[in-house]
Amino acid sequence: MIFDEYFIVDFFQTGIDGIMLGSVYALMAIGFALIWGLLGILNLAHGQTVAFGMFAGMITSTTLNLPVPIAFACAVVTGVLISLIIERLCYRPIRRAHELVPMIATLGFWIATEEMLQKVYFHLYFHDYTKFPNPYTFLSLDVGEFRIRFDYVLTTLVAALLVGILYYIIYKTRLGMALRMVAAGHDVAHLMGVDVLKTLRYAFVIAGAFGASAGYLLGLVANMANPYAGSVATVKGLFTMILGGAGSIPGAIVGGMILGFMELQSAFLLSFAYRDAIAMGVLFLLLVFRPHGLFGTKVEEKI
Repeated sequence: MIFDEYFIVDFFQTGIDGIMLGSVYALMAIGFALIWGLLGILNLAHGQTVAFGMFAGMITSTTLNLPVPIAFACAVVTGVLISLIIERLCYRPIRRAHELVPMIATLGFWIATEEMLQKVYFHLYFHDYTKFPNPYTFLSLDVGEFRIRFDYVLTTLVAALLVGILYYIIYKTRLGMALRMVAAGHDVAHLMGVDVLKTLRYAFVIAGAFGASAGYLLGLVANMANPYAGSVATVKGLFTMILGGAGSIPGAIVGGMILGFMELQSAFLLSFAYRDAIAMGVLFLLLVFRPHGLFGTKVEEKI
């Protein structure tokens, strides 16, 4: 490997692209972190909001020929509906059961809906990967020696806007106050007059919107869709959340950036085949030295 000026430019170019891709991973992880922070359970079905969002965006773009903003909105609505179904079937009826019970229920929902989505997908398209409409494929921004894809820039801006809206909701609205009270403890929230179930439904709405947004944006930058997106999103979303610290939204954001950077740099420096192995290796080392993630806090229990 020769470290000439072209290598340096390509290295930084890949790093910029990786951080921008990481903004999509951050959106995936925020949905996991939000539900974990409020309920203390892993919503293993959250990846399906990503998959259905991607699928809805592709259908509305290709079949109905809708422009990107409307297709994106349709994807978000689909993700919200899926997330509300998850809340209704996998949490509300068994909310008083042991915390493992809702997690197992979401696992069952994940498996069932992914199988259904695959059957519908292969019935329509007959192969694993389908082109995802991207009107920005050949657009780019030149900044000095760097050429930045316009769809990466758009994805990063949308992700930043969504995160900004989320922070506004959390810290500037009554709903945000209710969410913070529920995160502090359901009993405390009840005593303060908060409708916990209603607040949790709003949390699932937000998580679904973020998951579907990630699904649409991922399809846009990858320029393809596939029926396995839910499984991939679950693995990458959980990885990102654990890396940043379970239940931490800032951790999910930073973890997403790190994962995107590591993936593309691994593919650039070594091989595309090693990107997941290297990412998992880094996570293992981090958990050895910092078991609670980058932004996680240690909880001490007195016996």
